[in-house]
Amino acid sequence: MFRKATLTALTVVAFAASLLAQSKPNFSGTWKLNTSKSDFGPLPAPDSQMNVIEHNDPALKVATTAEGAQGKQNFTSTYTTDGKEVTNTRGPQEIKSTVTWDGDKLVLSSKLSFQGNDVSLKNVWSLSADGQTLTQNQHLSAAMGEADQTMVFEKQAGGAAAPASAAPAAKAATASASGAKSNYSGKWKLNVSKSDFGVLPGPDTRTDVIEHKDPVLKVDTTSDGAQGKQDYTMTISTDGKENTNTPGGLELKSTAAWEGPNLVVNTKLKFQDNDVTIKTTWELSADGKTMTQNAHLASAMGETDQKMVFEKQ
Repeated sequence: MFRKATLTALTVVAFAASLLAQSKPNFSGTWKLNTSKSDFGPLPAPDSQMNVIEHNDPALKVATTAEGAQGKQNFTSTYTTDGKEVTNTRGPQEIKSTVTWDGDKLVLSSKLSFQGNDVSLKNVWSLSADGQTLTQNQHLSAAMGEADQTMVFEKQAGGAAAPASAAPAAKAATASASGAKSNYSGKWKLNVSKSDFGVLPGPDTRTDVIEHKDPVLKVDTTSDGAQGKQDYTMTISTDGKENTNTPGGLELKSTAAWEGPNLVVNTKLKFQDNDVTIKTTWELSADGKTMTQNAHLASAMGETDQKMVFEKQ
């Protein structure tokens, strides 16, 4: 069925099938605590809190910045969602945690000692259907008593990539002011070792031959991997006009536009009655020898990210 499919289509199918089979959301993103919607029970609430989460299952990393009565706090915790115990330190405090899945919810169970008392915490993470709200319901238990908290986080634009180096942004702004746009023409080989396919299977090999005469961009792709050999062509227009491609009978509607020197391609499709969106940002290195495609896939089933690094031949 997918003999002539595009990699985009194959990625979407793998993404959707993986999520349907596992029912596990991805919590990656930059999350801001909404204190007005949260309930801290008898415990003091922070004035503000921001969590930057990197989730590449089973690896989970949470970088937290908070400010409140105890002053400013910055700490990072790492976990593994396969139930293995990990130890994190917050200041002098040692916290032992295990993380497991309960359907589409993530359950973090932690133990620590506070002023000679053993404290246990059970924190259940749940993601809203649209992927924009992360709710953490936490139960704290100790000999001193018990307490419950509900923390509601809202996803911020730009996701986990927001704190990245400002250098590319400055470069893009300068290029935009001068009207410069990248040209992606050439033969490009995927460097699998430098790429990150997230929860999805990547190809063993892939080569793209691109003909770029703005606003027309044509990509001939040859790839090989677990899904067999693929040979297909994608054509898009960089002036914002919608293009339709039908790989393997799957209708993809795409628009592409420039953001400074980078090309941003937005694709929409339906998979098993679910709306799926893909945002792919194409970046070209200063020497024109490396092309990086950062893709974010989202649907009601969850979200995932991929990075593909191509080297010019």
